[in-house]
Amino acid sequence: MENEGRKYWLSVAAFLVVFIAVVVTFSMFMQQTSNRIVSQTSQYVADAASQTAKLVGTFMQNTQKDIETIAALASEAPDTAAIATSEEWLRDVGETSPFDTIDFVDAAGMQHSSGREAVNVSDRTYYQRAMAGESGIECIFNTRLTHENLIYFYAPVREGADGPVIGLLLAHYSEERLTELLQGSFFGYESHVLLCLPTGEVVAASDGSLAGSNLLTDIVASALTSGAAGDFERAFAEGKSATFTYTGTSGLGSACITPVAGLDWIILETFPSAATEQMINAANEGGWSALLVIVFVFVVVIVGIVVFNNRRHRRLTRSMKDRIDVQTGVGKLTERLALIDFDTDRFRYMSGPHTPNDPYELEGAYQHMIDRLEGLVVGDAAKREVCERFSREAIMNAMPPGVDNLGFEYLFDRGGDRTWEDINLICVERDDEGRPRRLVYTTQDVTVMKTREKQLQQAMEDSYHAAVAANNAKSDFLSRMSHDIRTPMNAIIGMTELARMSEGDPARVDDCLAKITLSSNHLLNLINEVLDLSMIESGRLVLSAGEVDLRALACEMETMFGSRCEDAGIALSVEMDAVAHPLVEADELRLQQVFINMLGNAVKFTGPGGAVKVRMGESPGRVEGTSDYEFVFCDTGCGMAPEFLEHVFEPFAREHDSRTERVEGTGLGLSIVQSIVSLMGGAIEVQSVPDAGTKFTVRLNLRHGAGESDDVLPDAESAADALQGAHVLLVEDNELNSEIAAALLESLGLAVECAFNGREALEVLDAAEPGHFDVVLMDIQMPVMNGLEATRAIRASERADLRALPVVVLSANAFAEDVQESKHAGADDHLSKPISVKDLAAALAAILG
Repeated sequence: MENEGRKYWLSVAAFLVVFIAVVVTFSMFMQQTSNRIVSQTSQYVADAASQTAKLVGTFMQNTQKDIETIAALASEAPDTAAIATSEEWLRDVGETSPFDTIDFVDAAGMQHSSGREAVNVSDRTYYQRAMAGESGIECIFNTRLTHENLIYFYAPVREGADGPVIGLLLAHYSEERLTELLQGSFFGYESHVLLCLPTGEVVAASDGSLAGSNLLTDIVASALTSGAAGDFERAFAEGKSATFTYTGTSGLGSACITPVAGLDWIILETFPSAATEQMINAANEGGWSALLVIVFVFVVVIVGIVVFNNRRHRRLTRSMKDRIDVQTGVGKLTERLALIDFDTDRFRYMSGPHTPNDPYELEGAYQHMIDRLEGLVVGDAAKREVCERFSREAIMNAMPPGVDNLGFEYLFDRGGDRTWEDINLICVERDDEGRPRRLVYTTQDVTVMKTREKQLQQAMEDSYHAAVAANNAKSDFLSRMSHDIRTPMNAIIGMTELARMSEGDPARVDDCLAKITLSSNHLLNLINEVLDLSMIESGRLVLSAGEVDLRALACEMETMFGSRCEDAGIALSVEMDAVAHPLVEADELRLQQVFINMLGNAVKFTGPGGAVKVRMGESPGRVEGTSDYEFVFCDTGCGMAPEFLEHVFEPFAREHDSRTERVEGTGLGLSIVQSIVSLMGGAIEVQSVPDAGTKFTVRLNLRHGAGESDDVLPDAESAADALQGAHVLLVEDNELNSEIAAALLESLGLAVECAFNGREALEVLDAAEPGHFDVVLMDIQMPVMNGLEATRAIRASERADLRALPVVVLSANAFAEDVQESKHAGADDHLSKPISVKDLAAALAAILG
């Protein structure tokens, strides 16, 4: 054991030595990388400084040529001295040249500037050289004229092209003009670029703040060591190119000095220390990552050595911990966990609750476990099943090779708490003959699951009962419809037979026909209500907004129900004086349906001597351009019982008493009204007192219409006159319907021609002379070509008279979307079958009048 410990520590020491060697090696490598990057940045800055020097040199030479050219032009002037000293000439030349200003220095050394007094500069070097016939560039610090740091470009002015020198032209730039040439950056970091004289004075700098300072005394001494500063000064004095490193705020940086070709000036450019540090960090990032990986590997190896040294102990610990974890995990999934050993015929509980209300042995003979289960399960049948199915022989027979699991489910009673539990027997070991030897016994509380199963079963039963109720409702609906349809049909058939038997009695025939018409209208109203209810329940009822004149609607209702009320001895009144905006935006058809259903109910349930009243009111809406409209329908009829008011808007709801049994109706009208009002965003209320009357109040918020209300209704006589002699093309595929419609049209004084499909109608129209037909009455569902296709073809015709020809659709398609589809196809109007002669005459009069 001691030798193993010594080997262990020797191995650890060896790995530590290797680890330290690797760390040192990587440190040296990263240092070399840093030195290489610094050398690389020195080359970068040397190349950049060389380019800057060339740029500055070229710029200076070109500028010098400019002043020489201007001086040569001045020398060729007839009166050179007078021109050169002229302020106007100096100003004009300065404005057209690239220089800030141009001055003239005469032979006496007096510098003449535009707008300034002359200054004596005879002691300046540039004056002496220019008078000797030389041209050049000179930097002057703190000039006598402007006290600025200026760069002078000078050239001699001669009297004539080859004459004697009589003065010089002196042009200058301020150092700011060179700042743009000196801008530079590396990898997003700005570098310092300085243009210097050999003596160290800074002529211009990239940031402008160093201009006028001395590079050698003010800047280099603070950034370089004494040895490096001496080397820098010698290279600077000799005018040679050289690179140096310096210490900046962010670390090491590089700098380069290089002479400017053609000038006795020097460029100094720096490589920012921040950029250098960024490159070093980026290059060393991989090295640091590799070092971290190596450190990690060495740590893993050392930990592996430690783990290997304690392998046996760890294996034992892990094995025990795994067993405990498995037992704990299974215990969390199950309520109780036990091991059964058939070789010893014993059991042992591994986990599970052990409470005073439910005491049990943690281990013992297997038969004791069966006896306990028998005592816990509820029901005699369950107890007998436990004794039979949990015996050793029964389990061995139920678990042949390939069957490793048995499941049972019982209701348990543990100290008064009843729970459903799922029992599983899992075979984990078999003997040589394949019979179970060791089993795992688990129980799991499935009370929640059983409850959910019961709830699901109850839900299924509820669904079944709901389906039965729906089927019964369907049967009841069919029964109601059968009764309500057969009643008017019986009247129609019976009155038809009576009319046929009374051919010699015109009064009797007229009475039968009137009753046939009444029953037909009742049957039609029943069909329309059923269709409307179907659309409402399927969500297909769609509103179509348009302009509605409430005054015209009121007059129409008064006309529609006036004669009926007069015949029944009922007083009908319509009030709408409180309506300031009668023209509104709404679905006219559905709003009219609301009024008809409400007034129809009021009239039906009001006896002779009673009264029906409609009152319209308006109040300002919360949104500009809208109003809150209130439509009140009152009657003095039989009223309704309070308990029936809760069901008044339900489909097929009717109050069954002696007062209403003889009144015809389906019980759908109010349900349809409530759905339409709700779809319009409104509300409906009801108040009723038995034997006193009923009051319905409909409230709608409607937007004002844009047009003007027209209180003038069409005159029936003028409408009839408009139809006389008009030519109509009737397009109907059903011969009987065509015959009926043609007879009705001819009774109105119209000339009728027939076509039996859309294609035939187009052929008739194409063959007719322009203006021959005044209107087309078009069915929709026809063979060859339907009515909508034919209407679109008419609107797309090459003939202008056909494109303008009115088209009225006559169709059994009576829904609002059918009307909209007809309008979109180009129809002028849409009338639903069966056709009312009154409605047809009104529609044709509106088109032809």
